[in-house]
Amino acid sequence: MKCLTEKSACCTTHHGGSRDELFNLEGDDLAIFQRIKIPLLYKANQVVFYEGHASVGLYMLCAGKVKLTRSSTKGQRLIIGILDAGDIIEKDAFGDDAIHQVTCETLEPCKICLIERKPYLELIKRNGGLAIKLIELLSAEVRSYIKQLDDFTFKSARERLAAMLLELAQRFGCRDDAGVSIGMSLKREELAEMTGITPETLARLLSTFQVEKLLTVNRRTITLTNITRLSHIARSHYADLLVS
Repeated sequence: MKCLTEKSACCTTHHGGSRDELFNLEGDDLAIFQRIKIPLLYKANQVVFYEGHASVGLYMLCAGKVKLTRSSTKGQRLIIGILDAGDIIEKDAFGDDAIHQVTCETLEPCKICLIERKPYLELIKRNGGLAIKLIELLSAEVRSYIKQLDDFTFKSARERLAAMLLELAQRFGCRDDAGVSIGMSLKREELAEMTGITPETLARLLSTFQVEKLLTVNRRTITLTNITRLSHIARSHYADLLVS
């Protein structure tokens, strides 16, 4: 079995990519950064922070996976992202009286570094390159949110589910003779929350996809068996990314 991506990160070293360059420091800047970061360890299914609570800094995910959720006043919940090692969990930490826009909960044991807001802002003032990288990162996140909004607005439930499965397979998938298995365990309720549909609609669509021989389901493991057809349904281009 071959996993499509293997990631590890720690906010003490540089691993490449725009996210890591926010912490790619040298000399005095590196020494300051080492003093202001706070390493934290979490077990699976622990809450890191809650939506609406005060934000005290940047959270860098060094190991493990977390989910980010938003809730409505009626108690409805939407998973807006699954993050893994190397991701910055939330970046809404730079304004005065900043609050968390999402709830962060671990999916497995995690190592997280908290970088306190005020000391990091002082560091940015010393290093103009960091400020540019932060602007680029925030701009990319805005584009991602716009795409997510477009998907929920213009795609059907069937199209959204196909796109979500392909994204999970691309990020966490492992290839074997049967196809590409999504390399993480998600509850049906979580997959429904990620797609913005009810658990009943999810069950119906998964059953339909199985009848159409697009995937197989074994407990919590989903294996995609027809990437090309799913890409066509999702109106996306994951087929080229998943073929090696």
